[in-house]
Amino acid sequence: MNARIAALPETQAERVQAMIAAASDYARAREAFDAASKELEHSRRQDSSTAGQLLEELDDAADAIGMTQARVADLVASLATDGSLETLSRLLTAETASPRNRLGNGV
Repeated sequence: MNARIAALPETQAERVQAMIAAASDYARAREAFDAASKELEHSRRQDSSTAGQLLEELDDAADAIGMTQARVADLVASLATDGSLETLSRLLTAETASPRNRLGNGV
């Protein structure tokens, strides 16, 4: 069994919250990667001596993307396996179809 899957939260609600947090972490990792990539490109155009350090930062950012992406995938797989992902989808569909939400004011 995958060690990451074994470490997932037990309850449906905890796994949904963990997936939301992991997706947020993934988004931050992508932003960090994009920023590091731009810095490295700028450094290379300037023939800067910091290119080596920036390349290491880019590599670290790529590793972070991989780890957070794997966490999201593990959580989604876990939620899909027991039907929780489908339940969440139905809940969100019902919530967005609610007349009170169409007005955008909760009334």
